[in-house]
Amino acid sequence: MRALALRPLWICLLVALGLRLVFAFFGFPILQQHWSLREDGDGYGLIAQSIRDGHYTDITRGPVYPMFVAVAGSPAVVKFLQALLDTMTCWLVFLLTARNWKAAALWAVYPFAIWRVAFINKEVLLTLLLVAYVLTQLLALRRGKLWQWLAAGGLLALVNLCKPTFLAWPLIVLAIALLHRVPLSRVAALAVAMVAVIAPWTWRNYMATNGAFLPVATEQGGMTTFIGNYQPTLGLWEGSGKSLWMLAVAEIRSRHPGASVVELDRVYYAAALEQVMRNPLQATGMFVRKCGRFWFLSAARREQVISFAVQIAYLTLLGIGLWRQWPWGAETVLVLALIAYVMLVHALSYADMRFSLPVMPVVCAWAGAAFQTKSRSTDATVSAAR
Repeated sequence: MRALALRPLWICLLVALGLRLVFAFFGFPILQQHWSLREDGDGYGLIAQSIRDGHYTDITRGPVYPMFVAVAGSPAVVKFLQALLDTMTCWLVFLLTARNWKAAALWAVYPFAIWRVAFINKEVLLTLLLVAYVLTQLLALRRGKLWQWLAAGGLLALVNLCKPTFLAWPLIVLAIALLHRVPLSRVAALAVAMVAVIAPWTWRNYMATNGAFLPVATEQGGMTTFIGNYQPTLGLWEGSGKSLWMLAVAEIRSRHPGASVVELDRVYYAAALEQVMRNPLQATGMFVRKCGRFWFLSAARREQVISFAVQIAYLTLLGIGLWRQWPWGAETVLVLALIAYVMLVHALSYADMRFSLPVMPVVCAWAGAAFQTKSRSTDATVSAAR
């Protein structure tokens, strides 16, 4: 009987794995030639090679994904493992929704998750780690066990060691805890566990940079934030204005010839703030636009109609699912806060649709309630963290 109940899940997992493998090894090579796609645009292969050679000094990327690539050894193995990891994300979505296979199916066929598997980039691994954190955090929030809060903190540390966007997230958890009368000692356990796991890497960076404070990595965040707030190009990466921001970036670099990687990163942040202060009204308009780009527009701005149609369908299902789950408990508030947090971080820096991928499994999880009756979806939300 239990095997019969799990049959839809197994179908979802097989479909998810099959779609990702077929695209990564058959579909992507065709599109790569047609669109001149770069498989490893961020240079993770070179960083991975430095790890294998025993000369790992890079501070521009968090260590989790380069180590993953180093262990995998070749792009083909990386893609195969990413297909498995993203299929595992599908299973986590199933668990996140109190075993709603329809939510898992939404992730199994999500086109942009399938697309990302074919690239040597951290989004697939980051997405898996973030969903694992959310699942553990909901368990901790529901049951209140100290070890669950510590485990959530450890997973949040791994998320940050993959991409340090979430270093400030415990502050949001603290606010939610205060609103829902969660003991502050539990939030403290989350923060302590996160800091304890990250601290050794921060010390490594301190030694590697001769005394600079860098918790995880620069992630070229300063330059990316400058480009995302560069007003002559409206914060766009590609397009006719690309040469303008490239010249501006080169000019900033030329004015600081002796700057270290960390120092130059901070110079770019200062230049980004200068752009915002130069015309706050235009900066506000760009902020609003970037909130839209986060969901609907890729950097290359190709296939915009299809992208918009897919995203609006998923977000509409999310809206229906949230309506069916009203009134919202602490679990739903936390999930919505996480989605808003990631969107706003990128709206303040640089945004395109690629950066919404890590929160899309959560969107699928709560969108899955759209296929249930209101009473059942409410019960599922209450029991999702059990």
